Amino acid sequence: MKHRGMALLTGLLLLAAISLLALVGTSSMILQTQMASNFKHNTTALQNANLAQSEGEAWLFSRPSHEREPDCITDCLLPTAIHHDSEIPAHLEYESVAWWQLNGIEAGMDPATGLASAAYQFESSQAPRWIIEELRFEPVELEPPFEATQGVGYYRIFSRGSGGNSRSVAITEVIVARPWGDGVLPGEYPLSEDSVNFCLQFEGISHPLFDCGSKAWRQRR
Repeated sequence: MKHRGMALLTGLLLLAAISLLALVGTSSMILQTQMASNFKHNTTALQNANLAQSEGEAWLFSRPSHEREPDCITDCLLPTAIHHDSEIPAHLEYESVAWWQLNGIEAGMDPATGLASAAYQFESSQAPRWIIEELRFEPVELEPPFEATQGVGYYRIFSRGSGGNSRSVAITEVIVARPWGDGVLPGEYPLSEDSVNFCLQFEGISHPLFDCGSKAWRQRR
């Protein structure tokens, strides 16, 4: 009887050890699956935010120069999509979905007309959005053939994208330089595979105050 009791106890201990190993292995697999899922959702959120950023840049570059008053320094453009810095919260990465839906422009929508400019399929329940903040304008005097360029405006484009769940949200920020003037050709909006880079028309300018394109980028959330 004593040997039988020891064998039973040993068997129970082995069974408990095997069960514990199985539980640890299952928990690890579940954790890895959750991590992989979260990574996918976060990657999708960032991709959607980058798409919205590209839309915002394309729209900014597509505006004709007559929409900006020649002597205006701040608050010079269409209020439907470009805002003064006092209108943008300091930490908009913490703003709610409702705030972005009220103030942001949905990717694929033309803010000037309110009509769809492009058709996108998003792997999320919330469409990505963008919003532009006006920073400053630098007057620049250039030599021919660029003398019709009046100066460079600097803007901050914020973009929001979401993934497959409510926790996967990406907020990005990019600083963009955009030349203005009667001699500046507006870019194409919406973008296509054949679109020409807006800044290519300024090749050859070496003025220290002249700039064009994206200057800095960061992910705020």
